[in-house]
Amino acid sequence: MAKNKKQDILDASAELFASQGFDNTTTLMIAKEARVTEPLLYYHFKGKEDIFSKIIHDVFKEYAQAIEDLPKNTDTEFEKLANLIRFHMHIAEKRPREARLLLANCPLKLLQRNHACKEIMESQHEIVQGYIQQCLEAGNAKGEFDAQPVDHMAIILFSLVNEILRRKTFCKDDPWPDEDAVIDFCKRALIRL
Repeated sequence: MAKNKKQDILDASAELFASQGFDNTTTLMIAKEARVTEPLLYYHFKGKEDIFSKIIHDVFKEYAQAIEDLPKNTDTEFEKLANLIRFHMHIAEKRPREARLLLANCPLKLLQRNHACKEIMESQHEIVQGYIQQCLEAGNAKGEFDAQPVDHMAIILFSLVNEILRRKTFCKDDPWPDEDAVIDFCKRALIRL
């Protein structure tokens, strides 16, 4: 029973943090939404920050695993990059709560030196930019790409991926190129003619 209540607290918190923000959510609101008492909430968690940290660590663990699970045996290195782009374009559609939760709340926490958001954003940067850089280096070595300098191109593509995710999460009414247009743009920028 307690495990279900703990998960109820996490689910209610994630919904509230995503819809109204961390700072606008109180432990009383969380308790009411989860249909538990505040003492029970504090039995499972030290407080709101502890709940938030648990949620974002769980979300990031799933995100990192999904990137790890992207196909590795593709015909070209560009296919790997296209899969990464597609994955990010679909997060906002498949996991909107999680996308809003991280993108709306973590940037405000990045100035706090030891905050979980800082750790997670640095890990995301390392994983995604590392993935892109490996694809570019392998593509250059095979003669598939003409991507120089690799580290700069990796930063540019990483920034594009992040912006795609942000805009698809928060700017649903803004015109945004479809998946094929974004992938075609990247292809034209990278493929050696």
